[in-house]
Amino acid sequence: IGAHEDTVELLQRLFPQQRVVASPRNTKNHDLLSRKFAGIQVYTTTEVPTLRHMLLDKTKTNNQLVVTALEDDNGTNHLGYSQMLFVPNEVLDCTNGRRETTKAFLEATFEGWQKAIQDPNEAILAVAEAQKMLKLDDESNDHWYPSAEFEKEMLELCNNYVKETIQGDRLGVLNADRWSEATSWLLQEKKNVDPLLGFDTTKLGSFPRATNYLLVRSNMKKATSSRLEYEIRLSWSMKTKLEGWSGRNAKTHNGRKPSLAVITVGSLARYQHAERRVQLYSNPSNSWFRKTDSGAAQGIDVYEILEIYKIRDKVDAVQAMWPFPDHIDSARVFSAIPVNKDADGIHYIGQLEIGNKDACPPVTPAAAMELIQHDDNGVVKGKHALVVGRSPIVGSPLAHMLREAGATVTVAHSDTTNLEELVGMADLVVACAGLPGVIRGEWIKKKGAMVVSVGTTFDGKELQSDIAGEIPSSVVSKWTPVPGGVGPLSLPVLFRNVVNLAWAASKKGTVSWQQTPACIHKTFAFDSFTAALEFANKVNEWSTIMDHHANMRFEHHCVNGVDLVLEFFSYEAKELTEKDYEAAKAVDFLYSNDNTKIKMSDFTYNLKAESIAQHPAMPRGSSKLLRVDGDGVASYHDNFAESIPSLLEGCHLVLNNSRVLDARLGVKLPNNDNVVVELMLLDLGNMIQEDILCDAFEMDAMIRTESVSEGDVLVEPKSGCNVKVVRVKGIWQEDSDSGGNGMHCLVRIESKESIFTFLEKFGSVPIPPYFNRDAIPNDKERYNNVYAKEGGSVAAPTAGLHFTNEVLDEIGSSNRSELCLDVGAGTFKPVIQDDARKHVMHAESFAVKVDELRRMIAALKEGKPLVVVGTTSTRTLESLYWCGVKRLRGLGGDDFMELQQFEWIPLSVGNNEVSAVAALEAVVAGMEEEDGVIYGRTSLMITPNLYEFRIVDHLITNFHAPDSTLMLLVSAFHGDAGKQIKTIYEDAQEKGYRFLSYGDVCLFSRPKSNPLPSTIKSTSI
Repeated sequence: IGAHEDTVELLQRLFPQQRVVASPRNTKNHDLLSRKFAGIQVYTTTEVPTLRHMLLDKTKTNNQLVVTALEDDNGTNHLGYSQMLFVPNEVLDCTNGRRETTKAFLEATFEGWQKAIQDPNEAILAVAEAQKMLKLDDESNDHWYPSAEFEKEMLELCNNYVKETIQGDRLGVLNADRWSEATSWLLQEKKNVDPLLGFDTTKLGSFPRATNYLLVRSNMKKATSSRLEYEIRLSWSMKTKLEGWSGRNAKTHNGRKPSLAVITVGSLARYQHAERRVQLYSNPSNSWFRKTDSGAAQGIDVYEILEIYKIRDKVDAVQAMWPFPDHIDSARVFSAIPVNKDADGIHYIGQLEIGNKDACPPVTPAAAMELIQHDDNGVVKGKHALVVGRSPIVGSPLAHMLREAGATVTVAHSDTTNLEELVGMADLVVACAGLPGVIRGEWIKKKGAMVVSVGTTFDGKELQSDIAGEIPSSVVSKWTPVPGGVGPLSLPVLFRNVVNLAWAASKKGTVSWQQTPACIHKTFAFDSFTAALEFANKVNEWSTIMDHHANMRFEHHCVNGVDLVLEFFSYEAKELTEKDYEAAKAVDFLYSNDNTKIKMSDFTYNLKAESIAQHPAMPRGSSKLLRVDGDGVASYHDNFAESIPSLLEGCHLVLNNSRVLDARLGVKLPNNDNVVVELMLLDLGNMIQEDILCDAFEMDAMIRTESVSEGDVLVEPKSGCNVKVVRVKGIWQEDSDSGGNGMHCLVRIESKESIFTFLEKFGSVPIPPYFNRDAIPNDKERYNNVYAKEGGSVAAPTAGLHFTNEVLDEIGSSNRSELCLDVGAGTFKPVIQDDARKHVMHAESFAVKVDELRRMIAALKEGKPLVVVGTTSTRTLESLYWCGVKRLRGLGGDDFMELQQFEWIPLSVGNNEVSAVAALEAVVAGMEEEDGVIYGRTSLMITPNLYEFRIVDHLITNFHAPDSTLMLLVSAFHGDAGKQIKTIYEDAQEKGYRFLSYGDVCLFSRPKSNPLPSTIKSTSI
């Protein structure tokens, strides 16, 4: 690690396992990018944004930059402040005017910062002017990126740090507790050192008021630490063996975050100037007015919505923002928030009255109490407290809390006639009316009184307190400034409530697998015995596949439901093994809860209408190619046919030779000859042969209307043949862009012609519905691959549309193999569930000739990477692997070539030793070339963060639709949760790449695999 010369010792202490060396300051960024150092010490305000811009210029992505805060979230490192001004006491004690000079310098500095915060654009201009005056541009350093975007980001980051020192109307106020904390940590080995060593006690920078930055930080850290523990506990982490699907994929934590829904109805007056208040007084990562951003920074999911009933059962906590518009029934809103999800203490007082001590307190009153009771001066027992304000969310609950703490409480309000008299008698004055100047500072007369200003009003220019005028410092013991004081504490208290509610909810059942020396066990909670039995049966089914069964025990709790206790251990080993942990992870996937949810919202992106290709590139092969290598570095090629042969040197290509049939028909509805609706055959499988007649088979079809019933007879108008609806299976759900919903039916075409001939005569090319056009003659050729042979697909394996006969000849027949997966219409079907696990994958038939599969096995044995063309070929090869594993385990009998949607999960347990060659050889074992073809059927669903590719090294594929199973597949191939692939896709749109079936093409390499031979030099960090 490269560090500043004067901080080498400090960095070595923070990173004891690394070697820290002094490095030049002016070249540190380039030293990192050139890999001279594995890490460098940087300023987060200048060098981090500079590095991000440099990485974008160099690699088109900056998500590989890892920034580690030296002052950690766990509260173990305390570094205090940066950019301090140190002046020796003996210098300030001189009578030569240096004290006044220093004070003037400080005042000018923070007057400048105040202007920078209020008007950032003017500040940027001033910085540019200063750079010229001081000739800073002539300095040879790489800390500063020359762009307006950088300057704006840099200033905002600096402003955010400065705003952490705000107290009242002053910036640059040092906090004695924060200083002492840092001094004690830095000098922990030295004894008898004053923790305030070096702290300014001359009032140049101190500000003796009742606010405590350390209290805000400690509360937020407590919430964050508890959140992190909650997230890790829910991830089944257990000595890292339960992290990820195997030791090779171990991650820090995978559990879900606590979640909060914020309900706002109408426009709240106090939010009118929210963005200006954030700009002037707080940071986006820690602001009441930016809860979504602040939650993300602290690891809590925050959703700001309008409808309670749509979200309350999906989150851990709910906060309703008060007051509501006049037409809203407040009581009804509050009643809709369950007690166990009440983050802002709406039910707090009522719950206390019935003995529920675990109810969350209202956020703002709880923050005020934290500040009041923070130190010895905050003891309120026996004191006379005056609360000015009576709102149900602040004044009333705060008065209740003070009474519970032993104070004698008087509640007043703006209409109280003797308010001045009451203020003068109080030991503690709490102003929470939200009315500027409702109390005058000179009214405070009680010696040693504490004054807390909760109510504030922002007029567009500045924040005004409920207390006007000067508070007599000679009278009061402490008072809270505005801004500062209670405000900054509210968000940490809110997040603490959210995490506490999440923990409380998780106590139903066990949060994680518990470990004893002999086993691991976990309790799963169900509402009914039936649900528990259904889950137990699924576990038993998967246990047979895993060859590892769990001990099960049911515990019935009457109206409180049923607990199912599962226990894993290895009998023969007499100790826990890797297989126990893998089996536990597999069972966890079966249990439907938020911990294992695959959120489709993580895999969407903004697909622009103009990016969707309506027609293929002319001529064939002239489409553009996007190449992403194993290091994640993208390169862009203007012509696929010209670029791909050299990239494939030394590799073995695998193609899907299935041919697309004219599987779309028009049919007339019964009793309505004027309406023709679409009938799309969904899956023809391997039954397309010359001699198979239409009326001999019942076929899956989608009829684009919901007005169809079993027994209906439709008419195909071109042939005049009847199409009988044998059975209605259910609704076929698609979005409006794909044509809308239809009905999934089993139909029989009453014709004596073969299916192949009938479709050839009367069907049309099943181009995707998002083309929003009818098929044209050119689609007949262009929606098929040049190497297509076998019939059976109702959608094209489109990744192959870019290959020409000339390209294939250049690659050579010995360097490629073919298989056939008959693509079903499920390819077009979007994932409409939020949890992808609930999406039903329609099974598709595949076939591969024995000699073709043996050619692939030979390529693998020679060490040739497999370059697989299309997601259909990918799913086929990966399915062949798992079918081979089934055969090796003796599973499935004669049906071992059928693979269910998530069957790979239990098959992966204890399966790390089965190689690709071994699995594929098991498939062809005992078969000779003359035996012909191996047939199978697969519903394989490949998902990110779970699936580990077994055969495919490199993938050629088109750009896929948002929220599709294909997006899940390519995200899994990249080894991310959708973030990298979304960035790649969005960059490609900006560069004019065309998307979807007739669009351009990608060549992806698996991360950390051997990259394809390439003439493109790439660098990654």
